[in-house]
Amino acid sequence: MRTPQPCPLLRLGLIGLCLTVPYLHGAGAKPAPGAKPAEDKPYVLFLGTDLSVQRDKKYYRVENVEGSEFRIKIGKKEFFVPTRNRRTGLKVSHSLKLADTSVKIDGLYAGPAYTPANDPVRKMIAASGAAGGAAAVQDLAYGRMIAAEISLGAANLAVSNTPEGSASRPMVVAAQQGAQAEYNAGAMQASAANDAMLSQQYDTAAYVHKMNLELDEGNHDAFEVSFKVSSPVELDNPHMVILFKFRERDAKPGTEGMLIHAEAIDRIGSNPKHIRVRQGGMPQGFKYLGCEVHIFNRGKEVATNKSSKRVELSRSEAQQYLVIEHIGANKGKTAPALVVPGTLPRERLKELTLDQMNRTYYARIAPDGSLLDLFADESCSLKIDDAAARAVVAEAFFKPALVKGQPVEGVARVRVGEI
Repeated sequence: MRTPQPCPLLRLGLIGLCLTVPYLHGAGAKPAPGAKPAEDKPYVLFLGTDLSVQRDKKYYRVENVEGSEFRIKIGKKEFFVPTRNRRTGLKVSHSLKLADTSVKIDGLYAGPAYTPANDPVRKMIAASGAAGGAAAVQDLAYGRMIAAEISLGAANLAVSNTPEGSASRPMVVAAQQGAQAEYNAGAMQASAANDAMLSQQYDTAAYVHKMNLELDEGNHDAFEVSFKVSSPVELDNPHMVILFKFRERDAKPGTEGMLIHAEAIDRIGSNPKHIRVRQGGMPQGFKYLGCEVHIFNRGKEVATNKSSKRVELSRSEAQQYLVIEHIGANKGKTAPALVVPGTLPRERLKELTLDQMNRTYYARIAPDGSLLDLFADESCSLKIDDAAARAVVAEAFFKPALVKGQPVEGVARVRVGEI
């Protein structure tokens, strides 16, 4: 079998495939005696998303979502834009991203829903409740009529037993007349309640039939997304972005729409957290096409088990990807070596003092992006003897210097607290 050759410069969409080719050829094969054990794959390459908000005819990348507002940066100033303003211009872009954290999403459900006022089931339940209320009114009316009928019978008997001209006769007759009036009113109320129960207004079967007809019509006017999310590493400032894809009822194929829902959420840890979103304002009768859920922490997207184009990478493979991406994005250009922001695990910062975190170091970087050594000066003449600082800096990823698009050895300025 031909040994796979090193990957040439590729379009970003093919990098993940390129990185996995050597492993696909060896899938299922047992390691040769004396061979090195396979590297752990703690990194994930995936297709992520970014949002941009329109302001003064220009689009600015969303840095974070805080509460119900987008945070953007224009120059050095920060601005907040309400997420629920439907007139806000939003743009969605997708790109390959590398993450050292992968969260788990379970029980993902996404689909059309109803607002409470338009929900056929809710309307049927309300109608059933009204029918139950009408039945209770009917029972009360019959009870009143029967009680009045008993009182009237007693009054009639009293009149029959009271002689004409006796002193008590007028009082007994007045009581009979009152009992008759009460009976007449009770009979009328019972008759009206009976007529109401016989009408279609309180016919539960008719409401069930109507509910089924409305459900068949599918006049959904809301969307719903629910899932459980957990993370092996606590996310202390997370937000989610949901991309809900749909097509209006009478729209032609190819004219799809997208609703963007962004929302800050509570901390995510190892215990699964239930998330549920239901939002109205959708065109009635729309067709559901698909849904993406993206999770961010401190403005940086993390991978999930639902991420598109997901590929697990070892540290060396992750470094290879960053170098390939860097070279591909800077063809023919000259650029200094640099540290990749966000690639240093936050737990490692706890190992350093405030002075170590704020101190400026100079890292000599090889053409493959690996750290060669750490110095106190840009000319790389004073080596850093601080073993703790060297170990932490070595955990970060670097992009090599470029000369006319070719990777060369270079020096990157590093401040640990800013990585």
